[in-house]
Amino acid sequence: MILGSGVDIVEVSRIERIIEEKRDSFLEKIFTAEEIEHIKKKNYSAQTISGLFAAKEAVSKLLGTGIGKVNWKHIQVCHDEIGKPYVKLKGEGLQRASKLNIDQIHLSISHEKEYALAFALGEGCQSGKNIVVPPFIKEMLPKREKDSHKGTYGRVGIISGSKGMTGAPYLTSMACLRTGSGLVYTIVPDSISPILSTKLIEAIVKPVPDKNTGYFTLDSLDYIKNMVRDMDVLAIGPGMGLDEERAEVVKDILLDFNGPIVLDADGINCISKIGLHIFNKRGYPTVITPHPGEFSRLIGKSIKEVQRDRVKYSKYLSEKYNIVTVLKGADTVVSNPKGEVYVNTTGNPGMATAGSGDLLTGIIASFIGQGIDAYKASILGVYCHGLAGDMAKEIRGEYGMIARDILEMIPSSINAIID
Repeated sequence: MILGSGVDIVEVSRIERIIEEKRDSFLEKIFTAEEIEHIKKKNYSAQTISGLFAAKEAVSKLLGTGIGKVNWKHIQVCHDEIGKPYVKLKGEGLQRASKLNIDQIHLSISHEKEYALAFALGEGCQSGKNIVVPPFIKEMLPKREKDSHKGTYGRVGIISGSKGMTGAPYLTSMACLRTGSGLVYTIVPDSISPILSTKLIEAIVKPVPDKNTGYFTLDSLDYIKNMVRDMDVLAIGPGMGLDEERAEVVKDILLDFNGPIVLDADGINCISKIGLHIFNKRGYPTVITPHPGEFSRLIGKSIKEVQRDRVKYSKYLSEKYNIVTVLKGADTVVSNPKGEVYVNTTGNPGMATAGSGDLLTGIIASFIGQGIDAYKASILGVYCHGLAGDMAKEIRGEYGMIARDILEMIPSSINAIID
């Protein structure tokens, strides 16, 4: 979506006069070191300098501030390998673009003998601009401290994936990172680890033995348990697959890990084999995120019956088994063991797409890893997830939306909550 534009024209002779009188001080005031290096390569051409000057002015007008509130050097004009100009924002320029939900700026610079002309076009999503976020949602997201580091924002372990299901650990891991996790460890069967190592750049991929099966086996268990001892939270299940052996792996981790766990997808299906009573044996918070089909298998009711009274059954499960329940779907329900219930208001039918649930698992796990209470993290997670989906809808529409579109809008949804 086009959110705005800016244009500026500069008289080249004016720049020539400035260069003759005070070239070095002028360049130092207006341009970054990288831009000055580009100007040197162009032999201090007045046309080149005029074009860069006009480009900065055009971008400042796109941002709605003009030069002043946004520093000259907070708008940097770069060039790709074929010489095409593009914009890199810093400081106030970057903050202003974020508030306007501008995530891409297209830049065009033209020269002729007497004038240089620059045109900047801002593209992004407008959803966050006018949305009214409930105050209690805003209060759940803590402000970041200046004196912090990656360990401050959580070590998240993601136990996920199997042969043919490498997208699930990728999406869950990326959702964690996009939500602000400091360290994400993607724990996968050894057979699929080369794929994840290629797909994931910022996450730490940790392969475990799988006997070349492509899925977690009992041989994986001791390796997993050793890897996760220092984690702040675990997310278990997306793309994991289901059989007796994997159910045993999930059971052992649930009983062994001394920290919060978010259980989704096949992790939940494993519970159908193990039995819900296992949750009462845990001394730490557990969040489950079933869709209606998974929920119906857990409690032995039909999907139709579950959907008829989503709040009632969510409360029942949370209170009886001491868990936070996130029953996904239109108007996602979040409930806790105290009988408290939240019904979400964000989201749209376009989010009914493969991988969307994997993103939600990563978002909730990320918030818990950052120190937010499991129930509040689940509420904040479903709100943020749904808002990202609403923003993606404005760009892609409900029919064309895929999980990666939602993933890309997670930072914008968080910015809307912060504003």
